[in-house]
Amino acid sequence: MRLTSQLITETFPDLDKVERLNIEAFPEEERIPLSEFLRYTDNDDAHFFAFYNEEEFVGFAFAISNAKAFYVSFFAIMPHLRSHGYGQEIIEKLVEFYQRTMLLEVERLDEECDNLEQRQARMDFYIRNGFKTANAFLEYEDLSFEILYRGEGFDEEAYRDIFRKLQEEKLF
Repeated sequence: MRLTSQLITETFPDLDKVERLNIEAFPEEERIPLSEFLRYTDNDDAHFFAFYNEEEFVGFAFAISNAKAFYVSFFAIMPHLRSHGYGQEIIEKLVEFYQRTMLLEVERLDEECDNLEQRQARMDFYIRNGFKTANAFLEYEDLSFEILYRGEGFDEEAYRDIFRKLQEEKLF
């Protein structure tokens, strides 16, 4: 397996695949329209990546960064390619690209929900791939997430700086 990446822009040839995966991978209440991701493709600190294995579209990730960390807000793998090592390889590529602590959020496991098995699988995946809990949580528009990090340690100020940037620039 040798993954390559491309930046997704408005002229990206596989936008339809990205859109279908976005709809499949994220519940409606968490999903961001593709047009929102595309608004930030000119920002130096925001990247919308597509990943390929040869010619096959594997998945996407949207990340925003500052000097100390990068935050992946949306990360998805094509359903038929999950559990084949692509997610792990994409994480490695992102860490190599940014060379700093990786931050992300996952749905909490300690609240009532109808997809606990899916949430647990996500958490297990990230733990297997070197993530640790920051013992911090994000409450956002009736949604609740646990913050995870991979790197030297959780820098709350770096996280808050990225989150402020998301709010100020009305990223999502």
